Amino acid sequence: MKFWARIFAAGFASAALISAAQFGVVYGLGALRLNRDFAEADGDWNIQLTWIAWFILTAVVGGGAYAAGLSRLLTKRLSVGIGVRLVAASAAGLGAGVASLPLTVYPAIDAKLGLPVNPAITVAFTVCAALAVGIGMSAIIAGNAPMTTNVAYFTFSIWVLAVVSISEIPPLFGRLYLEQPRLGVLDISTLEPIPRASFSMPVLAAAVGILVAIVGRARRQPRILIALSGTAGPLLAGLAYLLSGPGPQKLTGQADGYLGAMIAVVVGLTLSTIIALLPRSSRERQVYPTARSDEFL
Repeated sequence: MKFWARIFAAGFASAALISAAQFGVVYGLGALRLNRDFAEADGDWNIQLTWIAWFILTAVVGGGAYAAGLSRLLTKRLSVGIGVRLVAASAAGLGAGVASLPLTVYPAIDAKLGLPVNPAITVAFTVCAALAVGIGMSAIIAGNAPMTTNVAYFTFSIWVLAVVSISEIPPLFGRLYLEQPRLGVLDISTLEPIPRASFSMPVLAAAVGILVAIVGRARRQPRILIALSGTAGPLLAGLAYLLSGPGPQKLTGQADGYLGAMIAVVVGLTLSTIIALLPRSSRERQVYPTARSDEFL
């Protein structure tokens, strides 16, 4: 019983910390502000929902992965069982929900939209949907090293793009809020709006996917995990766009980022699958022993 309590506590606390930390950073930078008027900027509303969904997805997956890693240390086993994954993912979802709901729903009460919808209910629905999807993704990804590594590197890379984009974007209306950078898009003026949205995330997915797949191959990890690793990080971003929607038809900024995320999922999966299916050299077969079938269960 003590073991399960520690796994639950680890997943809950780490997911809550990751979620609160991410929201704290964007609120501090002014990059995310829900209690304002979106009547003349409906596209910004969808962009902010995308970031909210992504923060929650990464928090739940990160919390589940940390708890799964702790179970390996406690049991001295390389494998992570289904029960551990489910408990870790559920605890991470609960922790992320406790941290994110008050940080998102309460500020959205004062939001003004040009659409006939309740902003607080919309945010609450987005958060709950992201939590449910995140729990499922966490249960699948946790304990599978190539996939968790891809998520970690891809998440870090998206944060780098966001910081670079925010550093160049001038404040609108004095210092009230910043123009919205899109998730996974290098929004800088030197790049054209549509190409940078369509190609930023696919290029990122290709670079991270190839790197993680090569490392996984060198470590003799199962081919199926290497093949799927390329889509783990991009898939979280793609799911965030799916949960928030492509935005108004007259404003294509969100839709362009939406398309780029879908392309990134395909690019990451394709490249990692190619690397996973390449035949191993005779030297690799002699130097590295074959991984046990239960090592990554």
